[in-house]
Amino acid sequence: MDMRENRSADPWSAFLAPPGRGAAPRRPPGAEPGGAAEAEPASQDACRRVLARLRAANGPLSLEQLHHATRLGLLEVADAVETLRERGLVAVEREIDEVVRLTEG
Repeated sequence: MDMRENRSADPWSAFLAPPGRGAAPRRPPGAEPGGAAEAEPASQDACRRVLARLRAANGPLSLEQLHHATRLGLLEVADAVETLRERGLVAVEREIDEVVRLTEG
């Protein structure tokens, strides 16, 4: 190998895209595993689980309590609460911690 050979300053770029191979073709987000097409049913399921837990509690719950009660990840709970808040189904209030409560409507 000649020392004057043109090399990238980043050794990983040569490993990830060896000469003669182009980058892998990119797919639209909905076509990738875990993309938007698969995220929608999971988001709807998370919203249903959060609503069911709030109804069963008959009172407000913190995000942490929803996380443990629904067995969803904290980010999934937060996304579900945000979606439900935008739909007017829940309200988020600041007490000692942020709590989520069902709205009257």
